[in-house]
Amino acid sequence: MIAVVTSRNAPLYTDALADMFRLRHREIGRQHTDCFDAAAAIYLVLIAEGGAVRAGARLLPTTGPHVFADMAPQLCGMKGVQRGERIVELTRAVVDEELPDRAAMEEARKHLLVGLFEFCVRAGFEMFTTLMPTDLLYRHLVMGIQVRPLGLTVECGGARQTAVAVTVDQDALDSLRFALDEFEPLVHYAGAPEGDPLLLAPPRIPARPCEAAE
Repeated sequence: MIAVVTSRNAPLYTDALADMFRLRHREIGRQHTDCFDAAAAIYLVLIAEGGAVRAGARLLPTTGPHVFADMAPQLCGMKGVQRGERIVELTRAVVDEELPDRAAMEEARKHLLVGLFEFCVRAGFEMFTTLMPTDLLYRHLVMGIQVRPLGLTVECGGARQTAVAVTVDQDALDSLRFALDEFEPLVHYAGAPEGDPLLLAPPRIPARPCEAAE
């Protein structure tokens, strides 16, 4: 399950958030939280059946403070910083690298990626921006995902990375589901108050190839 955590339902996920911040600190090697871990932040937290946090990511609305705009606009030197009501910025994505085997890590990565696209589609976001390793950029393109570079490739964190804008729609989500063979709904947003501004539409799941052929 991927829990969507906002400032409105965070009391339900106190332990999970703390575990995600510790995981982020361990894997990324930076402080547990920063100035962008504020009320506007949206977290996607991958939680295993036993309650252990396996992965997480932070999404920031681009209509307010976010990393590209406030800390690193130079990374978007070609196309400029992208802003808009339907654009979010993906930062601090992390997977537990101490999972028992490589298959478990790959499963966590797959779920986080599909969950990101599922969340964006169901929440009405049409694009996310992020700093993406070049090998992952090409992998997205091969899977049929529209990725547009915003700046030149730079060395960051020991890898070559590029600021990109990724188009998110139902077709992109379906392509990702087929490419990664992940068709079950993953994202849950529980405990939001009445009138919460974040609404998730019901998931639309495409038929698996074998089912479509029947």
